[in-house]
Amino acid sequence: MLKLNRLLLTSGGLDLINSISDLFYSIQVQIVDPDSLLNQSFDDSTWIFIDWLLPAMAGIQLVRLLRASGLGEKVRISMVLPDRDEQMQMRALAAGADDYIIGPLNPDQLIDRMKAYRVALTPPDDPVMTLGEMTVDTNAYLVRFRGKPLPLKVNEFRLLAHFVRHPDKVYTRGNLIGVLGKSKDVNDERTVDVWMSRLRSTLRRHEVPYVPRTVRACGYILDTV
Repeated sequence: MLKLNRLLLTSGGLDLINSISDLFYSIQVQIVDPDSLLNQSFDDSTWIFIDWLLPAMAGIQLVRLLRASGLGEKVRISMVLPDRDEQMQMRALAAGADDYIIGPLNPDQLIDRMKAYRVALTPPDDPVMTLGEMTVDTNAYLVRFRGKPLPLKVNEFRLLAHFVRHPDKVYTRGNLIGVLGKSKDVNDERTVDVWMSRLRSTLRRHEVPYVPRTVRACGYILDTV
């Protein structure tokens, strides 16, 4: 099962560190120099919150460099935006951020996001599902189609696993926010659309026939009948 072991922040203070450490004992929390991130390699157990504005470069540039170098290919990245600007939101996602949050970060806000993410990581009682020639293993975070693994990002996997477990039912974008490990009171429907688009692109590229479709003015559904 995917685990979260390390949380890195490009800004903040002891209040943020203590608030997370007090509730999530197994997670290492650090405030880091943004430039140092380019000299490290991360796996999918690390989550980085990168500010839009940084001293030496734009936060969005740092995200691009991390994704392009391969050092941060698997790490989860949240962009901390200065305000609710739709263009900023879309640019952050296009650069490679998994999602975004409106800053400045405060302890309650960060704890809320962490709790939502922990719920999303919890595997169901029946971890392996089968749909036709596709198997979805929620313990291993692995999807195989005709015996071959599919290269899905974590958010793509979460969405696909949700639809395979609950087929033939329409889910609104609001419903799917929680599937992505985000607080359900956060209006991040654009994030859902971006990740649904990426998931469908990956499935079609590998000729997988089980592709969720858009239900106009409602949401998404995975048809099996």
